[in-house]
Amino acid sequence: MLLCLRATCLSQEDSVTDSNEISITFDNDIFFFIDRYYSAGHEISYRRLLGKEKFLTRWFDRVNQSSKWIASFGIGNKIFTPKKVRFVNPVNMDRPYAGYVYGSISLTHLKGQSSISSLSLETGLVGEKTGLGQLQIWWHEKTGFQEPRGWDSQIANEVIFNMQYKFQRGINITKEVDLVGTSILSAGTGSNKVSQDFTLRLFRFNPLTRSVFSNSLLGNDASSNKELFVFLGGGVDYVISNIFLEGSLFDKPSPFTVEATPWVIRGNIGIMYTRNRESFSVCFNNVGKEMLNGLRHNYVRFNFSHRF
Repeated sequence: MLLCLRATCLSQEDSVTDSNEISITFDNDIFFFIDRYYSAGHEISYRRLLGKEKFLTRWFDRVNQSSKWIASFGIGNKIFTPKKVRFVNPVNMDRPYAGYVYGSISLTHLKGQSSISSLSLETGLVGEKTGLGQLQIWWHEKTGFQEPRGWDSQIANEVIFNMQYKFQRGINITKEVDLVGTSILSAGTGSNKVSQDFTLRLFRFNPLTRSVFSNSLLGNDASSNKELFVFLGGGVDYVISNIFLEGSLFDKPSPFTVEATPWVIRGNIGIMYTRNRESFSVCFNNVGKEMLNGLRHNYVRFNFSHRF
C-alpha cells in the first residue's frame, strides 16, 4: 500500500504541501531476546489536515492564523503475556494473558510553534473473541518460539471505550536542544491513568508543531521537511485501573487477574529521521513494574510514515 501511495505521489510533484499521511507502527520485545508482558503491537493510522473551509479552522483562525487541525484514524492490536509462557496454571503466572484489537479517532489542534492539544476516542475488544491468542500460538509454532500455553485464563471478553486528552508544550533551550513536556489524561472502561513525560530533542529538529515527533508535518512544504535528531526522555504514570491486569471494572470476572501498581516509571531513547515525504523512527522503551511481582520490561517501537 505504501509503495502504491509513493508511486501516486511521484506523479503529483507539483503539489506544494501534503495534507494526508499514512503510517505503520510495530512494537516488539524480541530484540531484547525476551517475550513477556507487552509482547507485541501493530497499528496502521491515517491522518488528514483539515482544510480552511472546515468549521473548526474557520472559527479558530479568526483568533490565531498560525493554528491548524489534524484528524487521525487508526486500527491496531496488542498482545500481553506473563513472564513465563510455558505454564498453564495461573498460580505460576505474574500477570494474565490479554489480547486487544481496537480502532481510534482523534482531533489535534496545533497552535503557533510549540503548543499541541488533542482529544481522542478509542474503542475495541479484549478477550478470546479477538483471536489474538490463537494467532500468537500459531505464529510461535511456525517460527519455533516457545508455545504460550496459558491463553485459556486470559482476560474475559469485553468491549472497551476510552477517551484521552493530551497536551504538549515545547521549550527551546539552544538551537540544537529543546525540551518537550507531554501531559496525558486517560479515562474509560479500559485504562484510567494520569501521565507526565519530559523529552529532550538533540541536533536537527523542527519546531514541535511541524515535526515528526508530534506527527504534525502535514501542511508544510514537503521540501522543508528535513529532520534528524536523537531524543531521550522519561515519564511517570499514576494508574487508577488497567483492564489488561485487573479485569473488568464491572461485575464481570476473568479467570485470573492481578493488582496493578499505582506508580509506573518509564524511559525511552531513540532517533527520528524525516526527508521530504517520508519519516522513520526507532525508539527503545523501558517500562517499570506494572504489578507487584513483575519486572521491568523493554521493547522496541518502529514507525514509518508517508505523506501525500
